[in-house]
Amino acid sequence: MSQPEHAPKTTRVCLVEDHAEFRETLRETLESTAKFQIDAVFSNAEDAIDYLHEESAPEVLILDLGLPGMDGLEAIPLLRKAAPETNILILTVFDNKVRVFQALGAGATGYLIKSDGLKAIVKGIEESCEGIAPLSSEIAKMVFATFSKFKPASPEAELSSRETEVLIQLANGLNRQEAADALSISKHTINTHIRNIYQKLQVHNVSGAINKAATMGIV
Repeated sequence: MSQPEHAPKTTRVCLVEDHAEFRETLRETLESTAKFQIDAVFSNAEDAIDYLHEESAPEVLILDLGLPGMDGLEAIPLLRKAAPETNILILTVFDNKVRVFQALGAGATGYLIKSDGLKAIVKGIEESCEGIAPLSSEIAKMVFATFSKFKPASPEAELSSRETEVLIQLANGLNRQEAADALSISKHTINTHIRNIYQKLQVHNVSGAINKAATMGIV
């Protein structure tokens, strides 16, 4: 019998979790909400990868990291390749910074911690279905604290297009007169641009300006 047209859409989910008791508890919890349909459960990543190659991909794949055989981190790129449209949501006990950033960098779309409890976990999975990248509260604090250390360059450090052209000429090994000739401007104008570059980049010589600009991706 087909679902009535007014029935809420269920989200297809695949679980990859080696702890049998937790796996079944999570499965029962998700199915009890009527929002989720558990397509398959696996105790290792290898079987999950094979499944995704052979079957239509679910909307969400919940992945533990500490798995027997292939580690969850190693599996993420392979799962992503097999099912590029599937949200890969990490659910694990690991909360150290290295593991978090490795997982997110490998293609995970969210990171939840088992100790947060089933209610928070279900909420995170629901958010994943809505296009939100769910993060455990402690993980979110860690991520924001890390990125807050990287301050954007101040407006004063932004070089004009002409200043960038001057710096590129100098980076290519030209002296001031040669750079002036290459850009069809006077040496006096070149010197003015270089003084502005020094002030904006807070350096005192050409080599310092080139090095600083290189780290900023300007040249």
